[in-house]
Amino acid sequence: MIRIRASLACLMTTFALALTVMPARGAVLTGFAAMGASETQGTNFNGSWVPWLVTDRGLNFGPSQTYNRAVGGSTTTTLLSGGQHTQVANLVHAGSVDMAFLFIGGLDVPPVATNILGGTLNVPVWASGVVSRITTAMDTVLAQHPDGMVVAGLPDMRLVPGGLSLAAPELTVAIIDAIDVVNAQLKSAALSRGLAYIDVASAMQDLYYGGLTVGGVPINMTVGSSNPRNFFADDIHPGYVGNGYFANLMATALNVGYGQSIPKFTDQAILTRAGLLSSYTGETSNINYAQYIYTATVPEPSTSVLLFIGGISAGGIWLRRNRKALVG
Repeated sequence: MIRIRASLACLMTTFALALTVMPARGAVLTGFAAMGASETQGTNFNGSWVPWLVTDRGLNFGPSQTYNRAVGGSTTTTLLSGGQHTQVANLVHAGSVDMAFLFIGGLDVPPVATNILGGTLNVPVWASGVVSRITTAMDTVLAQHPDGMVVAGLPDMRLVPGGLSLAAPELTVAIIDAIDVVNAQLKSAALSRGLAYIDVASAMQDLYYGGLTVGGVPINMTVGSSNPRNFFADDIHPGYVGNGYFANLMATALNVGYGQSIPKFTDQAILTRAGLLSSYTGETSNINYAQYIYTATVPEPSTSVLLFIGGISAGGIWLRRNRKALVG
């Protein structure tokens, strides 16, 4: 009888947990915050994806975008030591923010790249540390009960111009293998919490190997410079086209993961921002951003499930009332 009661209690607890992590679907989101490094904070020469969503899509990142707490140069270690996660948690607690973005970890790779290639890095231990720090940030914010969070995986650092300058991607497979270990764990952590996860590494690989043509303009994926026809503005930071791409990824994550309806930036809009509108010939990129978004949706309980839960509750009452007769 004790085993029956324990099983019923376990089932009720499991279902309650599932409902707790269920993402808000179609909720009215009024405040957004971001954590991460310079690709989110922006730089003085190329900005980031955040202003695209603020100025053209009306997302509220606070006065003068002050809810964007990303800091250039951040790793997962300085994410925590700099208190980005606690700052965003405080914004959620204050009612200023109900949705957060977390895009961090790319800069954890360069310091260990040589060790990865030399086979001297304990990849599982390194990956566990990276994921542990990211999940600490996630859980600190989630403890304040936002409507949700978008978590982006580590990018494929072999494919940024700085990575390409070191060696061809086919010679640095060990690096993406290590990144994949992190991303597999990070994806699992995000989905188990009912959050939206973006597979940034796969998105970058598809662009690099498949090529990108925006509005009829071929985009260079390997060179970083101020040329607006380049995806990257330097060795690591996205340029105009890159920021438009990441803005679309983030907006799609909100749409797929949280029932929003934010229009994507068209090729025409991206080329306009890049100063290349005169070269526009039509919508040619045709990117399926949704293929890089993963969610773990817990469905609304059906009538039969509710009746089942009611039955469990009634059964628990019956067991309590008749325990003496059953065990006697």
